[in-house]
Amino acid sequence: MPSWRCSPLIESKTRPVFVNLGCRTNAAETDELAALLAQARNVVVVNSCTVTLAADRDTRKAVHRARRQHPDAALALMGCYVDAHPGQDLGADLVVPNAWKPAPLQAETSVAPPGARHSRFLLKVQDGCDNRCTFCIVWQTRGRSISRVLPYLETRARAAAKAGYREIVLTGIDLGSYRGGLAALVERLLAAAAPARLRLSSIDPSHVDEALCRLLEHPRLCPHLHLPLQSGSDAVLARMRRRYDVAQFQRVVALAKGVRPDLALTGDFMVGFPGETEADFNRTLSVTENAGFMGLHVFRFSARPRTAAARYADQVEPGIAQDRSHRLIELGHQLHARYAGSFEGRRLGVIWDRVSEDRIRGLSENYLQASEPAEGRRPGQLEEVVWRTASSVA
Repeated sequence: MPSWRCSPLIESKTRPVFVNLGCRTNAAETDELAALLAQARNVVVVNSCTVTLAADRDTRKAVHRARRQHPDAALALMGCYVDAHPGQDLGADLVVPNAWKPAPLQAETSVAPPGARHSRFLLKVQDGCDNRCTFCIVWQTRGRSISRVLPYLETRARAAAKAGYREIVLTGIDLGSYRGGLAALVERLLAAAAPARLRLSSIDPSHVDEALCRLLEHPRLCPHLHLPLQSGSDAVLARMRRRYDVAQFQRVVALAKGVRPDLALTGDFMVGFPGETEADFNRTLSVTENAGFMGLHVFRFSARPRTAAARYADQVEPGIAQDRSHRLIELGHQLHARYAGSFEGRRLGVIWDRVSEDRIRGLSENYLQASEPAEGRRPGQLEEVVWRTASSVA
């Protein structure tokens, strides 16, 4: 599932500095580049995002901050912002579009241990998107869907498990379009990654089938699906040019929860899409609650250059979109509390992640965030804990 945050600069006077913005696929690419440039010096790389206007703003800020903090370093700007805004170098010394990004690492390249960059290993399996959603610019910046070959991915999964990772996150721009089928990929990687567990990042609902849902029975496949529903209105979904309707989404959820009733369901939601009425939004509220989501990533429609939706005449007023955003976010808080409360006293496997003062945060298999004293725990460690809502992270 996508994470639209900017990672902090890694302060160093000699080692290369990497700033990652945007999705987990970007983060996986940044990790690969960090391995390639491990011996480089006096270099700063900003891997950018352009999914929204806010992402564009974050990219510009990151580049300017990097230049200010590292005035003597060679500054490279790469990623989707470059493709979305050709000719804008933002003062970088080198501009690298997505097509020029480095090839995958050699399969045998060693993997840095957990905690060196992440507590969970990000494995990019696919890039690009063949869908043409009317609001999205990413298919233009990333190009057509392309899949990495399975033997390469199996080797990288084995290397990650050998390095000590106990969770591997499969990432891609359109993960479900993996050539040969996502279920077949997951089944092979479950074998290769042992004893690590696997987690799937965002999957279009149209790509979730019975074979994939059956795999949710596997004890090392995290019972978590991130489905970017976007809207609970068929009329809005049609204008977005999504490849499913509400009925199909509901069938997918029923199929998955039939296998794993305790499934963690998270998703992306867009409010204020051109032409969205109050009735459309109320349908979104209803579908969201009835589906039993436990986590919502809510954002307002953001007109992107060269997209069809940016040219639609019936744009929603910003104040109305903001109000709908607040209401959907509040529903998300209620649904999360309800889901988290249902696990009170149950044992969950938590991968510890970030240390803050004397506490460490971690993520369970079903996407609940826990917090415990940091002493005796380290990033990347898998520990079984008794879930207490009082010790959770909001």
